[in-house]
Amino acid sequence: MEGQGLSRGRSLLTAVRIRKMQLKIVLVGERRVGKTSLLERYLKNHFAEAYTGTLGGRVYPTDLEIGLDGEDIALAHIAFFDLMGEHSVRQVFAEPFFFGTQGVLAVCDVERPDTLHLIKDWMEVMTKIAGPVPVGIAFNKIDRADSMAIGPEETAWLRKEFPTAPMFMTSARTGQGVEDAFSTIVSLSVDAVLAKGRASRSGRLFRQRILLFIAVRGNLGSSKAELFSEFKAVLPAQIMEELDNLVRLEALALDPSGTKTFIKAAEAPGTTRYWATDRGKRISESPKGDELMIEEIV
Repeated sequence: MEGQGLSRGRSLLTAVRIRKMQLKIVLVGERRVGKTSLLERYLKNHFAEAYTGTLGGRVYPTDLEIGLDGEDIALAHIAFFDLMGEHSVRQVFAEPFFFGTQGVLAVCDVERPDTLHLIKDWMEVMTKIAGPVPVGIAFNKIDRADSMAIGPEETAWLRKEFPTAPMFMTSARTGQGVEDAFSTIVSLSVDAVLAKGRASRSGRLFRQRILLFIAVRGNLGSSKAELFSEFKAVLPAQIMEELDNLVRLEALALDPSGTKTFIKAAEAPGTTRYWATDRGKRISESPKGDELMIEEIV
């Protein structure tokens, strides 16, 4: 599977940027819905008729090359996590299993409607730990369509509970829909990681703009109200969040002497003033990206 490409189209005439990343994608669902079989089919093109339940959890690592929009390439080292479908195990291993998750493929059995409804329980536990991440839902064992017990009522419920989640009709036995399900959740997870990185860079640039505006005012400093007026196109909540970040980074202070005081901007009146510290003045004159970076560990 190493080197497999999920290409979105690429020209040979344009410079290519390579984005390296590590992803954690988990499979959730009840016992016997076919989570392990789907992984075995996707990664090894293999299917075993005999059922062997997963004990605890297993990790399936692989490396993929994903073509991005434009000419870029993502080289992703992906760890697929497969957890035993017991509720007691889910509770015991929830924290280590779901922490740092960047994508989820939820699996149900088309012959057992209860396995569809119980996806909601899995997702509630996962979201509490990992936060909102891309989710796909696989209706597995579609090769047994004659005994399908999931109908319009169940799919309507699913659309209400997970309105944006793509759905896939899969069969680990035949391979139907398996590649589409995995390639889609991988691509969505890559896009989410890249979007988070773009948001982080955007936040750092805006942080620099605030710092520069306050620093050039010297001893006058700047009030919250003046910042709101200067950056009209930015939501006040975002301005106040970055003010708090800059105070924590010791680039701004709520006192012209640089005294270490912290009051949340959201709780301070509009007349509250901020001054650039000596460190803040130095950064504003010759900014280094890492000095104003807020790193989120996921």
